Amino acid sequence: MGPVSVIESRWWSTGNHSVRSLFEAVAAINYNNPSAFFYDMFADRSSLQTVFSSRAQDRTTEVVYLASHGDENRIGPTANNAISRAEFRNIIKTSNLTGQVKGLFLGTCLTGNTATAKFLLNSSTNLVWVAGYRKSVDWMDGSAIDMVFMSKLSALYVANKKKKKGKLSPQALAHEAATQLVRLIPGAHNQYGFNIYFNDNGPFTSMFH
Repeated sequence: MGPVSVIESRWWSTGNHSVRSLFEAVAAINYNNPSAFFYDMFADRSSLQTVFSSRAQDRTTEVVYLASHGDENRIGPTANNAISRAEFRNIIKTSNLTGQVKGLFLGTCLTGNTATAKFLLNSSTNLVWVAGYRKSVDWMDGSAIDMVFMSKLSALYVANKKKKKGKLSPQALAHEAATQLVRLIPGAHNQYGFNIYFNDNGPFTSMFH
């Protein structure tokens, strides 16, 4: 299995454009197996708690890709089932006690802002990095950008695992994947406000200030 797991909510009441097939392509390219990742769905706070807890204890997942609607302070499939950032941080805090999950990619609109990232990178969550967008993102554009990041990150994990010396830290792997992404698609930051934030036993930092 690869280190990335997907947790997704339903996008529309009349249909659903899942990212699952996109991750199957990434897994097939990097692991020769389209099923080399965990995929779960959530509908509300309770189900997100359940699946996040499972992923944080599966001995495999180091990166969670969360795919859902969002705004500056909330995530979730609908306004009625929105999850506040405080509730979300509590879910991570109670699930990720061992620190198995190192990174969180917010495949949402608006939630990847500095204030929310800093809030989620509290030491109690044991997260090392958070990435996302501070602006609204077109679903197709955002999915394409996300897949570039995830493909680069997966390839880096594969190469890192083969190293006997000089292995990169989870923070360094994520930073390099983000560097490759913005080099290839500078509009990710310029148009949608993509950023990646870090807090690994040190000061809170980000790729773009």
